[in-house]
Amino acid sequence: MRELTDFWVDIQAWLFETIVSPVLFHFGLMAWYEPGYSAVEFLMLGVVQIAIIALGMRFFERRWPLEKSGPDDRLIRVDQVYTVLNKLGIVPLAIFIVTYPLVQHIELLVRTWGFAPPRLERILPWLGDNALASFLVYFFLYDFAAYWLHRAQHGFAWWWSLHSLHHSQRRMTVWTDDRNHVVDDLLINLALVLFSQVVGVQPGEYVMILMIGRLIESWSHANVDMSFGRVGERLLVGPRFHRLHHALSTPEERHIQDHNFAPVFPIWDILFGTAIYDGKHRPTGVDDAVVDADNGRGWLAQQVTVLGRLVRALVPGIRRSSMQPGLRPPAE
Repeated sequence: MRELTDFWVDIQAWLFETIVSPVLFHFGLMAWYEPGYSAVEFLMLGVVQIAIIALGMRFFERRWPLEKSGPDDRLIRVDQVYTVLNKLGIVPLAIFIVTYPLVQHIELLVRTWGFAPPRLERILPWLGDNALASFLVYFFLYDFAAYWLHRAQHGFAWWWSLHSLHHSQRRMTVWTDDRNHVVDDLLINLALVLFSQVVGVQPGEYVMILMIGRLIESWSHANVDMSFGRVGERLLVGPRFHRLHHALSTPEERHIQDHNFAPVFPIWDILFGTAIYDGKHRPTGVDDAVVDADNGRGWLAQQVTVLGRLVRALVPGIRRSSMQPGLRPPAE
């Protein structure tokens, strides 16, 4: 294991010193020296994730597909573009550049106020002696925040105008998880980074939580009828559980997408009454023709179109008529 870690660090250092550092020096961007080094690792992790999805998860989709191949297979291509742009850090880099000054300013204010993030190890000293237990606790906290943010994406009309892009895909696959508008990604990432700062998640832990969590989320979108078993599916989100969240609303099930929100741990849906385990197979997508039209567009066209939806949702204010049919309006 030590040899593997050293090999990883050596590759990161070589890439940074050979490619990134000279570019930063040439353009006078040495203030980005430390973030640039971290960005190299993010890129490397992205390559690993894409390989796991393309070689590992896709094997199960090809071998045991829930939905057989058909004309809608072409819709998957744009999701592959989303995955590459996100996993290789192109979109996250743009988000990072936008949010970095804000996060730095908030951290400076926090230090000025004398506030220290309440690391759980101070409250539960025994966690300091168990790295795995500490990681799992922070992972649960991260997922708890992600669960409520996901509910907010469905609960507010203006936020649904962005998040609806993720749900508009009719052919859900392991590539679908990254199908999000850049503004939606920015809001979620900023909220989770700030949350991790407040609860005291260390940068190294946060990166690992993010990577593992995103891989689980990619698998939960797979085109397979699989779960982790009767007990396991209540411990970890799988394709069967999450597919219901993407189910197409019908007159009989107008609120079907208001369930199974949890990104990784179904316990949050179970505790807060949003879990459904019925094993039924349902088509995926949205029952709104305007949103469904996302399926005929490429990455850039989707980004521009959805931004227009956001503007239209914000201009008249948040109101029920701008909610997706079948979803509850925000609390008033």
